[in-house]
Amino acid sequence: MDCARIGELLSNVTTSSDERLYVKTAKELARRAEEFRGVIDAHLPAPSPMIRISPDHTVIGHEVMWGGIWREPGLDVKLRSIATITAQCVNGMDFGLRHQIRVGLTLGLSPRQIKAMFVELKFYAGVPASVFALLRAQEVIDERVEWKTQDTPEDAPWLATLDEKMKRGRELVRGQWGERADRELATSITREMVPESAQIVDSYLYGEIWSRSPLDTKERMVMILSVLMCRQHLRQLRRQIGYALDAGLSRREICETFAQAGWYRGWPHVEDALVEAKAVFAERGLK
Repeated sequence: MDCARIGELLSNVTTSSDERLYVKTAKELARRAEEFRGVIDAHLPAPSPMIRISPDHTVIGHEVMWGGIWREPGLDVKLRSIATITAQCVNGMDFGLRHQIRVGLTLGLSPRQIKAMFVELKFYAGVPASVFALLRAQEVIDERVEWKTQDTPEDAPWLATLDEKMKRGRELVRGQWGERADRELATSITREMVPESAQIVDSYLYGEIWSRSPLDTKERMVMILSVLMCRQHLRQLRRQIGYALDAGLSRREICETFAQAGWYRGWPHVEDALVEAKAVFAERGLK
């Protein structure tokens, strides 16, 4: 099934704004799950053994996630996939990560976008998690000819010096979030306590990765919000919530990002993230 056909089908199963929580039944959630899984199951392997091991576990996943959270309005389904893949990268769970990479590819994320996620997550989730995820991603991409065909490397040149990288990185930060964000980067605790290391990291993250990546700003911000919530880096999460608003994410999109990623990392993480989000929204006068 090609991406255009998948997009057409998804447009037909997207939850409408008048499907509110109060009128949903378990039967309705199951129906919505069947519609959604009908779009993606042709690209997925055989059913999970959890159907036999624990039917209750399967019903919860089917109705709560595929018929429920995945189908809620407020966040594009590709962005939901990015949030989910990010959470699974943080988890380091082989089964869940492979499965969600397949879902992301089926929903229209490219192999380059998925690999770019894990390259950037090297800075946020660490080397072991990102290497593990890249290895699993390549195995999944190699499963299908169409995915292998799309698997082309980034051909943008790297800048030669750290100064060039830092200059481009600061220009990107100022252009994306303004002078305040540039000052925050220049006066961060890492710049104060480990200035040499911080300069190298910032130069490569903003001067190279952000400039080379096939991810757009909204996709990248969903990934960053998800990884910081999953790792419980709440102080940095609050700052990035503000940056996400500056980058064009709506209040609803930010909250739905936490709900999506939180189910895969653990629902208590969602409440902690929403406390931070509510504080930022209040500071900005958003209701």
